[in-house]
Amino acid sequence: MGKKTFIFIFLVTLLTGLSTAYVVVGAQAYSRYQQANTAKLQQCGGQAPVRICILAPSTIFSAYYPAYLTAQPQVMPFTVAYSSSTPLTLFLHVTVNGFSETQMKSVRATNTMQNASFLPPLLKQGQVLDNLTSEFPTSLHVQVTDSNNRLYYDNDSPLTVHSRWLMQWTQTNRLYIAAWITPNAPEIDALVQQARNYLLDQPPPVPPGLIGYKGATAQQVQDEVDALYDALLKSYHMKYVQETVPYVASGSSMTNSPANDVETIKLPAETLKQRVGMCIELTDVLASAVERIGLHAQIIVVPGHAFLGVSTDAQDSHIEYWDTVDMNNNVSADSANVDADSYYISYKAHGTIVDTISISAARASGIGPMME
Repeated sequence: MGKKTFIFIFLVTLLTGLSTAYVVVGAQAYSRYQQANTAKLQQCGGQAPVRICILAPSTIFSAYYPAYLTAQPQVMPFTVAYSSSTPLTLFLHVTVNGFSETQMKSVRATNTMQNASFLPPLLKQGQVLDNLTSEFPTSLHVQVTDSNNRLYYDNDSPLTVHSRWLMQWTQTNRLYIAAWITPNAPEIDALVQQARNYLLDQPPPVPPGLIGYKGATAQQVQDEVDALYDALLKSYHMKYVQETVPYVASGSSMTNSPANDVETIKLPAETLKQRVGMCIELTDVLASAVERIGLHAQIIVVPGHAFLGVSTDAQDSHIEYWDTVDMNNNVSADSANVDADSYYISYKAHGTIVDTISISAARASGIGPMME
């Protein structure tokens, strides 16, 4: 091999190695940037003798916000730290511009730095979420005055409010998927009404109606869910589109990258209108209908996929499963039930069930439907 050829190969190898390292380091840097961007940021200021520091995230998930307000007061995303070299009564005003009302707290400031946490109520009793289907760049406005209305602090911190469609799949947020399950939506009521027509397709003894657990055998509970599934398939002609659920087992490399754990999920009313949805959206539709008739629903998450589990008795002693992926093959509910039961057994045997999310547990923790 000639000297020039050797030098050329050496340089190509070196440049390839450097470019690979650049990509890896760049990806790691971007991941660190994403993580830093979701952490709380501190901004300080104020007019003497008052010192104010704002501790707030740069982004919030709007889909979770109603649950924070109704039943999880310990989740307070915004913190105002305050002190005064001269003791003063201060009035702290906090607003997410265009998203929330103003929340005010009266505090007694001393030389010691103290904290007050805030969770301002949504504008228009939550109606602000209706049209929030894209990123909303806004700001957190904080104003601090005294009893004489003297202004000590008045500032806006940049804040992005995520679309209500956006779900972040993490262990901490797992129960928030229940916000997308909306049993009281009129569109779900219409689905349930359609499902009554399919009860007669079930083998006898047919349940007298969509009666939940009341007076129903385990088989009749399955028949009720079959009727809901068949209504979605045959009356709505629902189609499944493939989209990976980015929720993976703890310890996987994906869990270390915030850019990989978010997913856009439509509400059941929107899915029913469009008559197409990915696995989690169709599962949410069925779970909404299941909850509406008084049954206990679960969402089973396996690598890249989600499907429905339903307790066949009120004590949750046995679960049956349905997978909406079968809708594309025009598979009726009873066969979809058999298929999903088989899938579940296989996933369990291989230890690949990522999570089982009980909607009843989510409701008990205060996570209600997002827009009801």
